[in-house]
Amino acid sequence: MPHLGRRDILKLGGMLAATGLPAAQAASPHASTLKALEPVQHTVNFIYDGLHLTPLEYTHILQQYTESGDLQPDNYSNGGIIQELEQTFARLLGKESAVFMPTGTLANHIAMRELAGPQRRVIVQAESHIYNDCGDCAQTLSGLNLIPLGPHQAGFTLEDIQDVLHTMSSGRVETQIGVISIETPVRRQHDTMFGFDEIRRIAHAARQMGIRLHLDGARLFVEAVHTGISPAQYAALFDTVYVSLYKCFNAASGAILAGTQAFTENLYHVRRMFGGGMPQVWPCAAVALHFANGFLDDYRAAWQRAEALFQRLDAHPAFQVEYLPNGTHIVNLHVDTADLNAFRDKLYQRQIHLLPAPRGQQMLTLKINPSLNRASGRDIAQAFIAAL
Repeated sequence: MPHLGRRDILKLGGMLAATGLPAAQAASPHASTLKALEPVQHTVNFIYDGLHLTPLEYTHILQQYTESGDLQPDNYSNGGIIQELEQTFARLLGKESAVFMPTGTLANHIAMRELAGPQRRVIVQAESHIYNDCGDCAQTLSGLNLIPLGPHQAGFTLEDIQDVLHTMSSGRVETQIGVISIETPVRRQHDTMFGFDEIRRIAHAARQMGIRLHLDGARLFVEAVHTGISPAQYAALFDTVYVSLYKCFNAASGAILAGTQAFTENLYHVRRMFGGGMPQVWPCAAVALHFANGFLDDYRAAWQRAEALFQRLDAHPAFQVEYLPNGTHIVNLHVDTADLNAFRDKLYQRQIHLLPAPRGQQMLTLKINPSLNRASGRDIAQAFIAAL
């Protein structure tokens, strides 16, 4: 059997479909052909990054795709609707090309592995996902040496990097930093931001030193609304960028890894080597594509409703809203009530879902997402007051 390159496989994915795949447009055609999603329940959740679709809502989107005839299946995560998804996110991120990955863990790992090459030392945040929550995958499977900086905070500085380089220069065996990986916003720091100005300083210096850069932008589209800096402007400072498809874009799973055409050309080989060449992932791609072009506007509207809610709650003596320094979509809500769990249970009965209170603290953590667009800030505030 002749060797199939990436372009051949992409063509094969289209051939498997009944009519073939049209070229991706500036905005996904599905944005106009699919009906607006009507929630099965008008639930407002303060827990997730996205809508947290019910199975019925999820299958409703897939049903519309299949009925429209627009959904073209993929073949081992290549071609069909996957190609359209990759092109859409490459455009949103201002990159030449993008590749679907089954998880963010694999996307971050492969990005650092490929960028590092023979220079195996990688600078990461001490509080980053790749350093704390991935089972040492990069160290164990790819032999990377992760150097953590900035413990107990969202980021680090250019000066921190220079200190590492100075220490390395005094070693008896010459070593070099191959990659700097930056996560923003940082989940382990309540989704606070690394800081765009410092990222820009680091990126400029790294370019001069020949160090490559990767962005863990799992929730990048949330941060973009809070800073007014587009995802593409962030991504332009990095060689590669990862974005989660399930956090903000409501897919059942999946991630996007974007970079140059040369970087992504044969990356599906590496993806499959790590067990990530899933036979069909169109159910993930279709839902992510449905929300891709509209998330920034949807989240911007949700944050405006949240601010209206916060103003009403702050005006009530039983509530105090606490914004986090350099925060994004998470705030703390202090509640003057004898039984915080009973208060939360009453809100649940009103289809408003919140996380349990942190142990020993008289407050709740609220995470803002587009589910707030299902109700007005005024109505939500009235439900909070009534639950007292």
